[in-house]
Amino acid sequence: PVSTAPANAPCTLPYDLADFTGRERELAELLDCAGRDYARHSPIVALDGMGGSGKTSLAVHAAHSLAADFPDGQIYIDLRGYTPGEEPVTPGGALDSLLRALGVPGERIPEDLAGRTALWRATITGRRLLLLLDNATDADGVRPLMPTAPGCLVLITSRARLVDLDSAQWISVDVMSPQECVRLVAETLGEQRCAAEPEAAAELARLCGHLPLALRIATARLRNRPRWTLRYLADRLRDEARRLDELSSGQRSVAATLRLSYQALDQECRIAFRILALHPRGGIDVHAAAALLGTDSHDAEDILELLLDVHLLQQPEIGLYTFHDLVRSFAHSLRSQATEDDDDVSVHRLLDYYLTATESACQVMFPGRRRIPTGGDEIPVRAPQFAERGQAERWFAREQGALLGMVGMARRLGCDRHTVLLTRNLAFQLSARGQLEEFRSMGLEAVFAARRLGELPLLGVSLSNLGVACWKLGRFTEAVEIATEGRDVAEQLGDLQTLAHSESTLGQLNSLLGHFPQALSHLGKSIGYERELGASRAEAESLTLLSTLYEQWGRHEEAASAARRAIALCDELGRHESKLVALTDLAFAQACLGDDEAAELSLKQARDLCEENRDPGQVALTFALSAEVCHRLSRTEQAVEYGDRALDIASSNVSPLRRAKVENTVGRYLCRRGDATTALSLHERAHEVAGLLDFRIEMAYALSGIARAQAALGRTEEAARHERSAEELFTAMGVPADRRR
Repeated sequence: PVSTAPANAPCTLPYDLADFTGRERELAELLDCAGRDYARHSPIVALDGMGGSGKTSLAVHAAHSLAADFPDGQIYIDLRGYTPGEEPVTPGGALDSLLRALGVPGERIPEDLAGRTALWRATITGRRLLLLLDNATDADGVRPLMPTAPGCLVLITSRARLVDLDSAQWISVDVMSPQECVRLVAETLGEQRCAAEPEAAAELARLCGHLPLALRIATARLRNRPRWTLRYLADRLRDEARRLDELSSGQRSVAATLRLSYQALDQECRIAFRILALHPRGGIDVHAAAALLGTDSHDAEDILELLLDVHLLQQPEIGLYTFHDLVRSFAHSLRSQATEDDDDVSVHRLLDYYLTATESACQVMFPGRRRIPTGGDEIPVRAPQFAERGQAERWFAREQGALLGMVGMARRLGCDRHTVLLTRNLAFQLSARGQLEEFRSMGLEAVFAARRLGELPLLGVSLSNLGVACWKLGRFTEAVEIATEGRDVAEQLGDLQTLAHSESTLGQLNSLLGHFPQALSHLGKSIGYERELGASRAEAESLTLLSTLYEQWGRHEEAASAARRAIALCDELGRHESKLVALTDLAFAQACLGDDEAAELSLKQARDLCEENRDPGQVALTFALSAEVCHRLSRTEQAVEYGDRALDIASSNVSPLRRAKVENTVGRYLCRRGDATTALSLHERAHEVAGLLDFRIEMAYALSGIARAQAALGRTEEAARHERSAEELFTAMGVPADRRR
């Protein structure tokens, strides 16, 4: 049975929010930690989290839920660890307030801390009290307040985890989930108003960083301005420079809340906090932090951990640190003309670091790749060391967002050499992941930077990469101009490596445009240069292009031969991304020669490599051909599975070149399966894409597929017209009728 509260039992808890929402998991954990075994001990449960995360509201809500278990009183005290314009309450001052709350006369309260501590502990012995100590700054400030006898419960909130406080059970209070945030908006603003703009409500929560304080301020502003819609306020919050100004209402402000945490730091940490926010979006590891701060990785980690402890940084995974969006905005607001020089020096160090780190990763991923002098001094921090290719690839994937941001920073600061070399090192990642618009945009910036530098070797490399980006985007005319200029620059320099790459690109482009003899000439030169250089990796890539050219031309035996040579080189090199391409090329040649069993064996090897390949377009093509071959082998269920998977992948971030070939390949299979309607739709889409690109061979196959599907649907005249158009294209390209797919 619940004890009856004494008539003079104090209750100084703040009121429980009527619209308290969410936090079910944290509340359950808190109540579980509090337990019910008060006869044996006095539990200490402490909540830590960034300013504005709702620690106090959660603790007060829990205290009211537990109040009946503590009939001798529920006492709240604000220790003012983060209160504007006030000093933190001393342990002695806190004990004085607590003793008075329990009715101890002032004249009986000793002057010294030891005396007050002893009196406090004697007074509460045998009592069932709940203590809520809000806004604690350190363990020393709360330790004298801890009960030594059983029967009590102590709840503590702090922006920093008080690791020196023994026996405390800690619960970290993070931002709210998106779903909880929308419920909070509905609870504070009204269900009807929220339901009228559900997307705006979700965006408002996101722009508030899912921080309860920010959301409450935002909804308070909306209540005070009934003509404002949620969308209108969300639009105002999109301006990051003004976001913190918008999140202010009366005496409450997100910026003021964050400033209190910032002001609690020493001067060194304040400077570090500002400088770390210069890092582009994404996780910061100790190496990048050390570069920004101009220190070693051990000191950098100490600073990162300290900022993590006070919740000015977050840690999404071990070794990585991030800023909450609003905290980053606050850190940016600390920059000024007075900090500009120091900030620029820090960014230059970070640029040097990322250039060194990407060079190191590329050397592991592309052994034998030509090194280009960076022109920078050795940086004073250690870059990560990559033991094997997979580690380097994972680092690149993790750092991609930061690297894109660093290229932008290099451009804004006029660091043209960094712009060129960072772009060169990042190009393969963007290409492999199908981020082709970013690839081209960065390539253009690199070419402009190289022209400003007036260095032909850097211009040649930049033109070479830009040509690849334009080719993959289907901007063939632009790509031919760029690759031709790149080839001319390479010839002028006697740069065989760039010359080989440019010839390879020109071969690919002419192949796509249906100029097969010219393509063969360019690819022959490219492969010759690569053999002279001993560049087996590049030769393997050019051989896959040659195999594709021969397959398009109907020269399937030569296509198979080139693909096998590429596979052999890949095997000599060990792991190589061109092997999937070469195996699929070989399967195309084998299928066209009528050897479906051999084609399926090649495709099985190719499918085994799909999981580790980062090019979704190539993976989609492998599954598309697998569907066609399996259907011809009467493996119907597998064919359906592979066809569906190919189309699913192709519907996402896949280059238009690959999409056209995938849709034609799946369309052929579906028409043979009897689904002429879907086949017709796929071929029509492929024709539209290929036509926009002037991708002639796939235009021809799309027209042929349209004719086949229309014939199956009984549209004889339309089928004949499309077949004639296809025949004109095939004839112009020199593809014999009996050598087509």
